[in-house]
Amino acid sequence: MTHKARTLPFIALFCLLAAGPATPAAAEPLSTRYDVSLIGLPVGRASFDTTITGNAYSVEGTLASSGLADIVTTIKGKSSVAGRIQGTKLFAHSYGLDYSSDKKTYRSAVTFRSGKVSSADVAPKVTKPKKDYVPVAQSQLSAVVDPLSGLMLKGKATPESLCQRRLPFFDGWSRLDLVLSPGGTRPFSTDGYKGDVVVCNVRIEPVSGYRAASRGMKFIQRQTIELWFAPIKETGIFAPVYARIPTEIGPLTLRASVFAKN
Repeated sequence: MTHKARTLPFIALFCLLAAGPATPAAAEPLSTRYDVSLIGLPVGRASFDTTITGNAYSVEGTLASSGLADIVTTIKGKSSVAGRIQGTKLFAHSYGLDYSSDKKTYRSAVTFRSGKVSSADVAPKVTKPKKDYVPVAQSQLSAVVDPLSGLMLKGKATPESLCQRRLPFFDGWSRLDLVLSPGGTRPFSTDGYKGDVVVCNVRIEPVSGYRAASRGMKFIQRQTIELWFAPIKETGIFAPVYARIPTEIGPLTLRASVFAKN
């Protein structure tokens, strides 16, 4: 499976992950729904349900193509994560992804211990890598985050607090860093939230588990992704409400139509 196949549209799924946690005492899931558009045309929907019980959290997410996208290809995917909240960080115990496109199915199951990957089972596996393939080294998996927990950010409601960080992602196949930088603030309104949001500019830096000659990877490395984060109640945790992701045929955007509602 090529990295581009997962990155577009699944970088969109990962960037607009989760409804974000509720208050620590809450056990009822919070729901967030996203509309996905390509060059302004509706192409899919994503949804996430997040449950917090004490310091334990879980997220269930789905993505499905719709509208014009189904004429070209049918995309369906689901992803989940479970872990614990410790201090200002979220530590996953287990992460899973099931994704199908053009009658091909991809699966990833990763387990973690204190941010270190303890196992990773993927299908299909990279059995005959090309000469330009950059393999994943075990040393690169000692302090990583999964794509779902990774963008639940704890901090203050300022670009400087939320956006000056590097997120070391691992999805079972590839290691890449998302490098965030401050992009200001914007007003935002949707069902469940109205107010200012923090804008982060994001650059992707591949580390391993990809082909160096990949056209898709070279393209996304040159681009800047825009993510808007909104606060989840009074928790100090922020989750994305909007993303703009450049593609070779035009911008892919995701916008929360419902944000963090019971």
